[in-house]
Amino acid sequence: MAYALEDEFGDIIGKARRGQNISQRQITTATGITEAELARMEQYTLKPTESQVFRLAEILNLDGPKLLNIATEQWEPESPQQTIDADLEVITISAPVGGWPVNAYLLVCKATDDAAIIDTAAHPDLVLEQVDAHNVNPTAILLTHAHSDHTDGLPQLQTATGCETYIHTDEPKPQSNTRLREVAHGDVLSIGELMVTVVNTPGHTPGGCSFLTQNAAFVGDAIFAGSVGGPNISYQAEIDSVRANLLSLPDTVRLYPGHGPSTTVGEEKLHNPFF
Repeated sequence: MAYALEDEFGDIIGKARRGQNISQRQITTATGITEAELARMEQYTLKPTESQVFRLAEILNLDGPKLLNIATEQWEPESPQQTIDADLEVITISAPVGGWPVNAYLLVCKATDDAAIIDTAAHPDLVLEQVDAHNVNPTAILLTHAHSDHTDGLPQLQTATGCETYIHTDEPKPQSNTRLREVAHGDVLSIGELMVTVVNTPGHTPGGCSFLTQNAAFVGDAIFAGSVGGPNISYQAEIDSVRANLLSLPDTVRLYPGHGPSTTVGEEKLHNPFF
């Protein structure tokens, strides 16, 4: 199986450890795993034993069986069905930034061919190529958060499309050619006949947000398949907001993250060790 997850075992335990301010020495005291062994695990150069996985899961407040499945590469999300919703189409644009793939998306209303550009993947030319290739009409740019790999090239997109750009009111503001339109939890935007709801998913950034419409949610770096984004601001806020505002959605809702493959609410409830 070609393993496609954004985060490996080492990423997951590192994020959980740093997010909860647990030192390597504390890990060693609680688990008997040496600091050198832990460092190698976090750097992907040492595969853990099953016993080590469960000892780490306990101190890091992760789900042991879910963590083991990822450590042994036994799970990845199912490929999405060709059509997840009769009213919309999702076009994924993936491009390397610093050697790692970043996702942007086009959310297309099938009834009108109006589309939202969701993040930039720091490759505005690729985004515009996909706009032309699919013959859609961009009407808005939606930003899940302000990190440069998701917003670089924004002025070029604004100039080319004439679209207004929406970002959460609590999020730092990226370089922009136009005044940014600020949104908050519960706000509703229209893309053609689609209604898109803003939901709070902070923690990775102060004002990270997700955009939900029907059976699709665009989640930025709040959650990945089998993991979460780096908890740069607040680990607990990230875990709590994802649990309350994303994993409370129907199991069939497909989650489109800023990195890695798409997944579903149901799959993350069953397989994500952070929950």
